[in-house]
Amino acid sequence: MTEWRELELHYAKILKSSVPRDRRRLFEEAYTAVSAARMATMPDEPECRAAGTSDALVKSLLRFCQPQDDVLEIGCGRGYTCAGLASHVNSITGIDVSAPVLDEARALLENRGITNAKIAKGFADELTSNFPEQSFDKIVSIDVYEHLHPDDVRRHLEQVRAVLRPGGEAIIVTPNRHTGPHDMTRDLFPDAREPLGFHLNETTYDDLSSKLKGVGFSRIRAVLPLSFYSPVKNNLVFPAVLSAWAESWHKLASGIPIVDKIERVLIDRVYVVARRA
Repeated sequence: MTEWRELELHYAKILKSSVPRDRRRLFEEAYTAVSAARMATMPDEPECRAAGTSDALVKSLLRFCQPQDDVLEIGCGRGYTCAGLASHVNSITGIDVSAPVLDEARALLENRGITNAKIAKGFADELTSNFPEQSFDKIVSIDVYEHLHPDDVRRHLEQVRAVLRPGGEAIIVTPNRHTGPHDMTRDLFPDAREPLGFHLNETTYDDLSSKLKGVGFSRIRAVLPLSFYSPVKNNLVFPAVLSAWAESWHKLASGIPIVDKIERVLIDRVYVVARRA
C-alpha cells in the first residue's frame, strides 16, 4: 500500500471520531499530509494535479454562471476550476484548508495572468467568518460535500445559504452513495460497503435535496451530466425529485449488469443546483 493511502486510512479513522473543537485542525493536518504524499508520486502535469477538474465539468458549470456573477468555490484545490471559470464571471474566490495547495493555486492563477480571482484559506462550515452575508451569486462545490463530517453538514449548508445573495444558487457535485464507495476503498477493499478513506459523507439525491430544503433552499434541480460520459455537449436539467425517484431503482435492481451500467450514467454523481429564495 502506498504512503498516501496509509495516511488517508489513518486520518480517516481519526476524523470520523473527532470532536468539533479539534476537527478543523485535523482536517488541515490530514489533507496537507495526504496531498503532499500523493503529489510526490505524480508527474508535474496539469492533468495529474487538477483533482477532477475537466473541460466538460467547467462547461457544465458555465451553464449556471453569468458574466456579472461573483462566484465562490469551496474546496478549490490547486485552482484549476477557478482558472477555468474566471474569464466567464465578474470575480471568483477559491477557498481550501491546505496552505501548500493554496500556494499552488495562487501560482497557477498568476502564471495564467488571471486578475479577477483570489485564493484564501477557509473552512466549509465557517464561511461567514471569511465573508459578509450575501456576498456571492453562485457557490460551487465540486467533490467537497462527501468529505464533510456528518455532524457538520447542516452548518455547512446554512453557511452556504448565508453568503449567497437572494436568488443566488449553490451548485454541488458529489459522489452518489448508491454507487459507492467512491474513495480509495473501491480499489483497496472491493467488498467494502462503506467508505474507509476521506469520504465521510457520501450522499444521495434524496438525502441532499432534503437537507437543502431543510435550511431554506428552493427550486432544487438535478443535472444529468451526459457530457462527462459522451461527446454530447448539453446536459439535462430537471427537478431533483426525478433523480431521487431513479435512485429507488437501485434497491430493486442493483447487481444486474445492465442496470449497474445505466446507474453509472444516471446517478453515479449527485449534481444539484439549489436556489436561495
